[in-house]
Amino acid sequence: MLLELREVAAEVGGRDLFAGVSGRLEAGQRIALTGPNGIGKTTLLRIISGVTEPAGGEVSVARGSRIGYLRQELELGEAVTLWQYALGAGDGEIAKLELRLRRLEAELAEDQSRLSAYGQALTTYEQLGGYLWENRVRSTLRGLGFTLEQETMPAASLSGGQKVRLALARLLLEGPDILLLDEPTNHLDLPAMAWLEETLRQYPGGIIAASHDRAFLRNVATAIWDFSPLGFQTYAAGYDAYRLHLKRQIMREEEESRSREAERERLQAYIRRYKAGNRSTQAHDRERKLERLGPAASVHRAGKLKLRFDGRPLGERTLFLQVRGLTQAYPGRRLWHSLEFSLAEGGRLGIVGRNGSGKTTLLEALRGAFKPDAGQVIWAPGTRLGYLAQEVDVTGETPLDALLRLPGMTVFAARSLLARHLFQPEQIETPLEKLSGGERSRLALAVLVAEGANVLLLDEPTNHLDLPAQETLEEALLAFGGTLVLISHDRALLQRVTDRWLWLQGDGHWQITADFEELLGLAQTESERTATAREARPAPAKQRRARRSQLRAEVAEQERLVSEAEEARRSVEAELQSASGAKAAELATRLYELTQEIERRYGVWQAAQEALEAEAAEELRN
Repeated sequence: MLLELREVAAEVGGRDLFAGVSGRLEAGQRIALTGPNGIGKTTLLRIISGVTEPAGGEVSVARGSRIGYLRQELELGEAVTLWQYALGAGDGEIAKLELRLRRLEAELAEDQSRLSAYGQALTTYEQLGGYLWENRVRSTLRGLGFTLEQETMPAASLSGGQKVRLALARLLLEGPDILLLDEPTNHLDLPAMAWLEETLRQYPGGIIAASHDRAFLRNVATAIWDFSPLGFQTYAAGYDAYRLHLKRQIMREEEESRSREAERERLQAYIRRYKAGNRSTQAHDRERKLERLGPAASVHRAGKLKLRFDGRPLGERTLFLQVRGLTQAYPGRRLWHSLEFSLAEGGRLGIVGRNGSGKTTLLEALRGAFKPDAGQVIWAPGTRLGYLAQEVDVTGETPLDALLRLPGMTVFAARSLLARHLFQPEQIETPLEKLSGGERSRLALAVLVAEGANVLLLDEPTNHLDLPAQETLEEALLAFGGTLVLISHDRALLQRVTDRWLWLQGDGHWQITADFEELLGLAQTESERTATAREARPAPAKQRRARRSQLRAEVAEQERLVSEAEEARRSVEAELQSASGAKAAELATRLYELTQEIERRYGVWQAAQEALEAEAAEELRN
């Protein structure tokens, strides 16, 4: 065992955040930490890492185990290059020798007598495995999307997302026994996510990762820790199996709650009717039953984001947006060349590409924030653009002030809109700098809704949104009647709300496809395609589709069988409560058999689900 939590509790600002959190982490286990925003996932990671003291309970770490913690927001601050920062994750002596070699190389240009010292340092560097370490560092940086040219950049000059990726690279290179990751996929493109998922699946230590990325959770997690509506739960299976289990738990709890409430109302009605009459004795008996029944229990459900984009289309237009010959380049770097496409009103375009390929720059060009080197962006008359930036930037001092700055907005309308976006009355005048990432994202969506745009330009809109909010955003975008241009690394969102995809290769080349499976293939870098090339040709698309259909049917069948077995187990459990003697022994044996059957069915379900995901991953590689 690497780590054990026993009844851990946390407080923030004098209020209880959570309590009674218990769980264990074993070597090789990959735990997904899930739950709505603000519930305490980051606080729990900070407590485990030792950054924050718990308000109660105990955290036990195996003797000698090292903990590495990736935070959502961080400042590197070191006056070193990207390469030097990553290289420093290894043996301190290797990093020092690498710096010494660089200094000696500079000195050799002026003084050849330093050649002997350089040779000695180089020999020591080779003996310590410096070149092997360099290869590993470079491979990690490439996997997370850093180029050779970026290695010489000052670490302190990187963007927020680049800093998080660099910190992740160094953490993986350090290889701590316990790896704590807070939203590790937020700043990764599709190829980098595939690389990270494979790296984590092979990681020998224990991992606890807080994430809202459904594909990442499915592909990586072997166990779940969840701040669920039923309280903190641990579950020793994958994400989809847990969601199925939780759904059934909640349905059972709600059904029991409804039954208890119906019984409560029946008893109360009897008592009211007969308490003073000739059945008062029976009424008193009902009162005692009512007391034993206890207070009505209910499943706590967090408030749900109410999101609706009301911007109305102008009417049927064949060419609502025209992009003609768009070209943009910087010194030594060409983003896109002679880019051309058009969208009818109501069109839905996803923009995909590696980090640095010019996705955000293209979105800025579409909204007219700058004039590209060449080409035209032509919108139909009457277009009202709504823009959501990746780095949320809302103008105003408080959430209420941000909305009141919009033309025609009243205090009542602003308060109502903020309430629909889950802002409590005491939060609407909170300074913006004190809002969490999720709160800022919800505020930005509220501003977008209030603007009434008929065109939405969205740059990574699911960043910082929890799973329920992501699902609400998907539904709102599906219901939106206007035109949508979306940048996202969220594969589920891209596939569901867009129907054409523009792939930017990053060297000026681009391609548009209406086939999502083709898009996943385009999302691979040349080096990845080379590394994963196989002698055998991939199975034909028709054969792959048939295989996936078969696996989906198997998953559905196992879900049905698990449901039946769980229903049978509940029936045996209920019967066992009043049984005794031989009958009790017989029921106990049956209960054990059903439990084994459920575990076996879950295993078959998991295998089918993993095979289905493997088929999708194979498609991504090929």
